[in-house]
Amino acid sequence: MNSRLIPVSELSSAVRCPVRVFFDRSNPWVEPSEYTICKQISYHLGGRIERDEVWEEICRISPGIDLSYKSYCESCIDQCDSQEWREASEHDLFVKSDHFGICGTIDRIYTEEPYFSITRSVRPPVYGISPGDRIRVLGYALCLSELLGKDVHGAAIDYIPSGKSRYYEIQPRDMRMFYSIRKILMNMNEGGVPKKTLRAPCEVCPYQGRCDPGPTRLSDYF
Repeated sequence: MNSRLIPVSELSSAVRCPVRVFFDRSNPWVEPSEYTICKQISYHLGGRIERDEVWEEICRISPGIDLSYKSYCESCIDQCDSQEWREASEHDLFVKSDHFGICGTIDRIYTEEPYFSITRSVRPPVYGISPGDRIRVLGYALCLSELLGKDVHGAAIDYIPSGKSRYYEIQPRDMRMFYSIRKILMNMNEGGVPKKTLRAPCEVCPYQGRCDPGPTRLSDYF
């Protein structure tokens, strides 16, 4: 097994296009304000959400945040207040799978099934969950299964802006997708350069125009 563990976040990004992952590896991730807000709200789910307290925490975490985001924060809290949430027993648990060579940090952990949930700062699809979220659930479940010593069959996905949580049970197609994507990323770890997928969302990609066909390994660039 390659010594570099593959983050579950990379697996999820590679579902849309592995070339995006290739370029992202050399560019530091900048946390969007929407994510900062939704993430902090998630710490308060399962109890009373004190609006002023949450906003103060957000401003401490991200001192340069635009104050106009306070209305976005209020809207997210309004949506979440209309639902019942389980209280997490633990937050931000780092997990890994030595067998599969992957790792990541799970947002919320519970003592009963489903054992974890993922915090999202987007609205849910009309039906089901996205392929990227399916692979997130699978990746974290594989890691948590090794830690707990028992099978983890699914997880909840908490869409904070909509105040909705959807449970997803892992399907065989997810494991097939996982093996395919992991192979691409493992090859990238060895110096390979991935190919653009047929349905890559190029129109919204910051690296548009930089991934046309060319060398297939990093060594080919030199």
